[in-house]
Amino acid sequence: MKNRGILISQLLFFMLFGSFGAFGSFINLYLEQVIGLTGSQIGTIILLGLITTVVMNPIWGYLADKTGKHVLLLKMGFLSSVIVGALYYSASNFLMILMVVVLFEALRAPIMGLLEFISTNYSEQYGYDYGKVRVFASVGFLIFAMLTGFLVAGMQLEFLGFMIAFDGVINLEFATFGIFLALNFIAFCLLFLLPKTEAQSHSTSSEQKQAFRRADVLHLLQNRRFLFILALTMIGFVTVDSAFSYSTMHLVTVLNAPENIVSWNALFMVTPELILLPIGTMLILRFGFKKWYIFSILTMMVRLFIYGYATNPFVFILGGVFHAIMIVMHISGTISYIRKVVPAPVLGLAFTILASSMAFSRGVLSFIFGWLYEINSFFVFRAAILIVLVALIMAIKSKSLNEVEKEKVII
Repeated sequence: MKNRGILISQLLFFMLFGSFGAFGSFINLYLEQVIGLTGSQIGTIILLGLITTVVMNPIWGYLADKTGKHVLLLKMGFLSSVIVGALYYSASNFLMILMVVVLFEALRAPIMGLLEFISTNYSEQYGYDYGKVRVFASVGFLIFAMLTGFLVAGMQLEFLGFMIAFDGVINLEFATFGIFLALNFIAFCLLFLLPKTEAQSHSTSSEQKQAFRRADVLHLLQNRRFLFILALTMIGFVTVDSAFSYSTMHLVTVLNAPENIVSWNALFMVTPELILLPIGTMLILRFGFKKWYIFSILTMMVRLFIYGYATNPFVFILGGVFHAIMIVMHISGTISYIRKVVPAPVLGLAFTILASSMAFSRGVLSFIFGWLYEINSFFVFRAAILIVLVALIMAIKSKSLNEVEKEKVII
């Protein structure tokens, strides 16, 4: 099959984000309700784990670009997620979890950056819209976040005169770790089905790989347009993502919603992605980079305003309908932007630096938001609005977005 790399990339995103749908939706609630940790302790765990990611991601990216073994390192990342994830599940107190999280994040750090690198290369080779690959991440997240929420808390729904009702059948521990471990193992196995040749863009020939030098790295770190998109992502996209990580705790503990609120939250948040992501390229080309970024950031602020002031769980989850606009900005915008402004030999490093920058920002913000959560959980989302306002000002005044907009977009 000529484009087997595309199909496997789609399945890998499905499995990876399916595992995020279960693990990411419930890990903070698990740490709070099962282990008994406070908001500040959870924030500290997130911070330490993400600092580890910040340190390790460029190392993995450098090794991947230097050796060309992107797929091999991706295999190691998925396998490590399974092995160390099992250790994480066995950790039963704050100090043990801190130690395990360092190893957990260090070994799985390169997964996202390398998967984006490989899958965007396949998309370029076969002339395939990357949004149609990345939408499988949304499908995986939606299915497993909804399924896990209902399996934990059950469901009671009346539809057209029929009552659909059942009790939860799995506990919070299995919801958090069991599904995560299974899906990462399947992803590890799928990597063996990729085409034997490594995924390379047309411009990354073996000669260019041999020419990978320290000067290329220094040039990347001095690339004004690359540094701009890193900063904008850290202040805008990641702020919303970090605040949202406290949403399950806020909904269940503060707003007294049942655990299956995670399922409905995922439905409202991710369903629009299934529509927008496949046409994300067209949307950005029609609107232009700068207009789409400004529009996206404005909707992010509206979403945070709803989160920060809604006292009804249903009103809260309605804010998730704006999530798809932000995702299109990142997937069809930021990823293609980086592929345009970064030379091919250091693209793998660029994607892992992006992941590290996001991890650093998420770690710092999660730590701050953890303390705010203990004071008043509404403050998490209200403070996030002020931070995202800075991103809006950056986008409005940006010259980099204008420069890229005038060039041909590679997605």
